[in-house]
Amino acid sequence: MSFRKIRPSMVDSSASPSNPSQSTSEGTGSDPRLPRGEKEVDTGSVSASTASSKRRRVPESVTRNACLSCKKARAKCDGKRPCGRCASRLENTECVYEVHIKHAKEELVKQIKELKAKDHLVEQILQALSTDEKVPEILDRLKKGETYESIVEWLGRSPIEDFETMSPRTSQHSTFDVSDHEMGGMTSGSSKWTTVSSDSGVLDHLFQLYFAWVHPVHTLFSEGHFVDSYKRQSSNYCSSVLVNAICAMACHLHSTAETDDLDYVRLGEDFSDAVRNNISPEDRRITTIQAFAVMFLVDSARANGLRASSYLKVAINSLSNVAYQESEGFAEVWKNTIRGVQNLNVEWAQMTFQIPMTINYATLNAVEENDPTLDEARWYFYRYVSDQCPAWPGLIATTNREKSKLIRIIQDATSLMYSKQGPKSSALQILQLYRRFVTWEDDLPNVMGDIENNNSLPHVLSLLILAQNSIIQLLRPLLDFEGFPTRLVEDAIWKHAQQGLYLLDHYNIQYTCQYQPVLQMFSVLHLSEVIARFFPGGQDKAKDGSEAISFAMEALGQSRGGFPVAGPLQEMLRRTANDCSIRLPRNLSDIMPPPRPPKQMYRLDDLIDACTRPTYTQPSEEIHGRYLPSFSAEWATEGASFGLTLVSGPSRLKVPSAEERGAQSLMQIHNLLNSN
Repeated sequence: MSFRKIRPSMVDSSASPSNPSQSTSEGTGSDPRLPRGEKEVDTGSVSASTASSKRRRVPESVTRNACLSCKKARAKCDGKRPCGRCASRLENTECVYEVHIKHAKEELVKQIKELKAKDHLVEQILQALSTDEKVPEILDRLKKGETYESIVEWLGRSPIEDFETMSPRTSQHSTFDVSDHEMGGMTSGSSKWTTVSSDSGVLDHLFQLYFAWVHPVHTLFSEGHFVDSYKRQSSNYCSSVLVNAICAMACHLHSTAETDDLDYVRLGEDFSDAVRNNISPEDRRITTIQAFAVMFLVDSARANGLRASSYLKVAINSLSNVAYQESEGFAEVWKNTIRGVQNLNVEWAQMTFQIPMTINYATLNAVEENDPTLDEARWYFYRYVSDQCPAWPGLIATTNREKSKLIRIIQDATSLMYSKQGPKSSALQILQLYRRFVTWEDDLPNVMGDIENNNSLPHVLSLLILAQNSIIQLLRPLLDFEGFPTRLVEDAIWKHAQQGLYLLDHYNIQYTCQYQPVLQMFSVLHLSEVIARFFPGGQDKAKDGSEAISFAMEALGQSRGGFPVAGPLQEMLRRTANDCSIRLPRNLSDIMPPPRPPKQMYRLDDLIDACTRPTYTQPSEEIHGRYLPSFSAEWATEGASFGLTLVSGPSRLKVPSAEERGAQSLMQIHNLLNSN
């Protein structure tokens, strides 16, 4: 059936079957073609009765939807079946009516709503099946012919009546449940937030990627309030610069396919340009601070570490000037932003061996009333468009709370090790920090700490990897500290390094390192480096130096597809392998291709841009200069009470001799000047 736009005459436009005289103005003295309220001009030459008699007479009964025969003849139709004209004609012509376009649209809208409601129910059932939730019972009910609605209601999921309040197509890939705050189908207001792309599918895909892989690790805002503001086109907790920054970061997580119609690398650059063209450090809105923090992640991913540091500094300095809002939920958004920016601040300082900037706000690690609800909200394993992905409880609140505790310990450790002023460090201070790290790990909720017996979430694994790397950075300088009894710490360092590599291996098996956070790449470097440099022989089923280097190279190679920073990080790791005389993987040219033309090699500037320093290795000599003269003797006396004692058996440690260290230094200089 075809629909066409019917444009009735001026007279017909105001007529109705119930009141056909409404189209005329008899008795009113006004012309029906004039706008209502505008009086006809009286020329004085024609009386009102004469003017009225000259008006076109309209049949007493007409319809706005004429039959096809009357339409063809451009004749009036009374709407009867058959109409008067067709009934009076000698020819036996069928009187046929087309459905009025208004009613056709209403029927079409009704059908669309019914299909969407059915699709909503089916999606709820498929989600339950994909997460192994009551599968036998669901299949049994389907076999019995129960309705989708009854099954969804039995599952306790979002019913049809809630569906009308949701977006046209809600997403299943969010850290919140479908009945809460989801990013799918949010394109109704996309034109206000970004001019880079109006493709609803592309925007939805990018939002899904961000809320699967970035937001749970770096929770810089409240997803629920952001989504609500986005949908309502409210500027309370959403802004153009924040939306563009999120999309720019998500472009790095897109899995390139031959069927792609878009160049996501170029698209990410366009989103970044849209942020830079409009963002201002003088803007006191909280969403602007969030956008600066996200842009720190974007430039870190692109190996623009120096500019990324500047963005992070602006975000930190702007916290004290943020404009307070009376809007509902501001306290929650403010808490997430402070905690998220502080976590980035400390973690980046740790990875680049500097003192973190001071943020004078209370530690936000208390249990909140709505934490259980946030923990139960689903996290979806989303990777590509139309991905049918499994889901688990997201543990967002617990992860953020535990990370806040860990970050506080890391902040104290980095401030102690890298401070160039104040008193020197005692062995007792380092031992106390070690105990705090171990206690934090021991006190983790079972739902997070039991890796072998559950499907660990990627952001939980990232948190545990960060903890192992933090312990390594605290103790590693002791391995080449002259005169220090290394046998007291070598076993602990070896175990934590191997545990860190085990967690990374677990992450890679479950999710692949393609999606790992940028800052986690530095943990890959540090953990593999300590094994290669000090424990190259390996033991039992643990990784030896060659295996650690190969694993790290492959992990960074997977990240390299979306994160350009992985390239120079691989180059730094290659130089470490050469320093330690570690054999590189045979397929190195596959997992570490040379940089794009016109570059033919990574230069010093590329390494500095990646991590703001010429090398990723810890500045041990600077740290040694911070130790008290009594450091070694005090450690020998106090270490046992902190669980750091001599372990029987042969030493795993291989500390380079003075000659070897000198040769390594010469080789490093040679590599810097003649890398290929």
